[in-house]
Amino acid sequence: MPGASLVLRSVAKEVGGRPVLRGVSLDVPAGETLALLGPSGAGKTTLLRIIAGLDRPDAGAVTLDGVDASASGPRGRGVGMVFQDLALWPYMTVEEHLGGGALLERFALGGLGRRRPPELSGGEKQRLALARAVSRDPRLVLLDEPFSGLDPLLRRSLGESFDELRRERGFTVVWVSHHLDGAVARASRAALLRDGRIEQAGSWAELRTSPANEWVSAFVSEAVESA
Repeated sequence: MPGASLVLRSVAKEVGGRPVLRGVSLDVPAGETLALLGPSGAGKTTLLRIIAGLDRPDAGAVTLDGVDASASGPRGRGVGMVFQDLALWPYMTVEEHLGGGALLERFALGGLGRRRPPELSGGEKQRLALARAVSRDPRLVLLDEPFSGLDPLLRRSLGESFDELRRERGFTVVWVSHHLDGAVARASRAALLRDGRIEQAGSWAELRTSPANEWVSAFVSEAVESA
């Protein structure tokens, strides 16, 4: 099944009376990997939760393949997500999280199918969360710091496994990460979010050669230098 296109139009959200998203508009073509980057508190996780249908925007629209998604809950959107806190069920086995054992070896979980999250290491939990996000053939995958807490070698290996699966299945990816090396290497475009607004979106070449402002220039320069 091909990936879903995603369109955000003027999405706004307040939390506790504080504006978190301020009219975010963004287009993500089907099959693209988009890196959503920005400082802590910029609104990245809130935006992912709205795309997933877990939170409702105060204003604006989210459309998937041209269809307004506001009437459908999370289950009806065909979205897989890795949460920042992983959100694993402590009473379910690894295989039960994945609906079977087909992805165990691919995500280095072989031999762990009957274990439950409290019996897993931090890295194993992270791999399970990533495997679960793609286990039900989603058309859109949302990743909130998917490789946090992993050592560089495992982060690279797991990222390559995920990339291979993405190429096979064609799903669209929106990926929040503070590991800028992975974002530069794997995302075809980036959207830079600051204080609830998209400062600029484009390819790394566009962001580097034609930054919208000094903040974008400084942010992209740091990202490229760290890659």
